[in-house]
Amino acid sequence: MSSVSGLPGSSEKAPSKQEAVKLGDSYKINCTSDCPNPLIKGLETLLDKKVLQEQAQWTEYLVSNISQDSVLYCYSTCSGKQTKKAVIVNVFHPPEQVLLRLQPARVTVGSSFTITCSVTAAIPLERLTLTLLHGEKPLHVQTFENGTDTPATATHNAIAHKKDGHHNFSCRADLDLHALGRGVISNVSEVQVLQVYVAPETDRDLQGARSLEDPKTNLPDPTYMSGTSTTTAAASGAPQGSSPALAEGLWQAAGLLGIFLFVM
Repeated sequence: MSSVSGLPGSSEKAPSKQEAVKLGDSYKINCTSDCPNPLIKGLETLLDKKVLQEQAQWTEYLVSNISQDSVLYCYSTCSGKQTKKAVIVNVFHPPEQVLLRLQPARVTVGSSFTITCSVTAAIPLERLTLTLLHGEKPLHVQTFENGTDTPATATHNAIAHKKDGHHNFSCRADLDLHALGRGVISNVSEVQVLQVYVAPETDRDLQGARSLEDPKTNLPDPTYMSGTSTTTAAASGAPQGSSPALAEGLWQAAGLLGIFLFVM
């Protein structure tokens, strides 16, 4: 609940005041007059109001359920002269829900991904700023000067690097109400972690490249070496390079050939 008091009702040229009130809240206003005995005094507004307390030179009102920007007029009549004092009530709504999304949440190195931040309700939009963060580093800043985007959204496209998985992504929403007599109201989304990995195809390519550079990996195929050894042993007449069954078969064939030649 906000309140203002000490509004002079006898000064026609008194400047208007501005107040910031949260959407749906109530507001206390004390309308006063410099006239000792004002003939008429009151508060002019279309909003719901009720008198809280009253004295000869002032009246305190409670204005309820403020849902939009409004102008309240404190007025009084003294010695036939009417004066008015305006209070401009500006409605605001803090960025209570800040949502961050990574799409996709798991990517390969070199692939693109999108960071999206949205605020479901923030008033006034023209005073809102969304900042996309990678760790503590700002990636993208979005403002809403036209005040028509609902919900307020900031989007940033990026290419995944291996280091991107080492920091959290987040979004900070700042509602600057300095012009309305308040400070900055901020809220930060929950952090999101981007999972970055190297594609399997890249792993195989790297292994192939390493095998070309390492002479140890360029040795002949073991199966080919075994075949060469067997062929050499057979050519020299030594069965030790062959399997036992093959060697026995060769000796039997040689014996039969000798018998055949003897008979001839």
